[in-house]
Amino acid sequence: MTTKPQSRTVLLTLLLILISVSGPVSAGITIDAGLTPPEGRWIVRTQMRIMSREAAPEGMNTGSMNRTMVPVVIVHGMSQSLTLGLRQVYDSRSMTMNGMTTKKSGRGDLYLFAKYKILRINTRNYTLGIAPVFGVESPTGSADISSDYWDMYAGLYVSGRAGAWALDLNLGRFARGVMKVPTDATVEGDEFGVDLAFSRQIPVGNSGQIALAPVLELSWQNIDPVTPGLGASAANTGESVFSLAPGLKYTVGDLILEGLVRFPVAQDQKGMQLEMKPMALLGVRYMF
Repeated sequence: MTTKPQSRTVLLTLLLILISVSGPVSAGITIDAGLTPPEGRWIVRTQMRIMSREAAPEGMNTGSMNRTMVPVVIVHGMSQSLTLGLRQVYDSRSMTMNGMTTKKSGRGDLYLFAKYKILRINTRNYTLGIAPVFGVESPTGSADISSDYWDMYAGLYVSGRAGAWALDLNLGRFARGVMKVPTDATVEGDEFGVDLAFSRQIPVGNSGQIALAPVLELSWQNIDPVTPGLGASAANTGESVFSLAPGLKYTVGDLILEGLVRFPVAQDQKGMQLEMKPMALLGVRYMF
């Protein structure tokens, strides 16, 4: 049984997925991950993410880090089941330690991914989608930003809808340094993330094309310690962070505006490291 034409239009507009992160783990605005875009359609998404880290008040070290990321993601529905996409990020970082400030900015590594729908149930009362995702990140970024090696990502995304309510579960692992690792490279630790998002759609007006959706995301992210290269040290690396992120999505036809603020609730930094502070995200996406 299919949905009514008006409901289907709203569903196709809202139930889209794009992956864009500082890594695909814990991206923010994670809803609609298990549902693929319509065949033949293009989606462009960009965000501005403002992040910071500071030394723990009880710690011995001092310093801070400020980072602004602007990812641009392009996705295409190759078929009813297969979605292909790419992501390119502009990354700007400023680090202050012991009164000294260093700045880096440039193009991040290119990330290519594919998502395949393995289950889609669409009835009058509920919608369920499940889709695994696989991605590769190549060392094509600017000299001060690129990782200099190849990374791989694998994830499983589940999305469920019942009336105005939605629930999404994302599981993903980012494996660092899987190919072409320079002998002297210090490889970042692998990442594993779990994201759970709740949202409720509130129609605006009678057109069926405008909706407001409050979102609450719960995220847990674990990053392994780095693998040291020649002359490097793996001390004071690795962390686990649990965070909450209230957000809001505003949909007008094929245009979606989104924003959230992520608050770290609990974090375990391995050794003397800067602690994660709240992150703000503003984004826009459009389907052609």
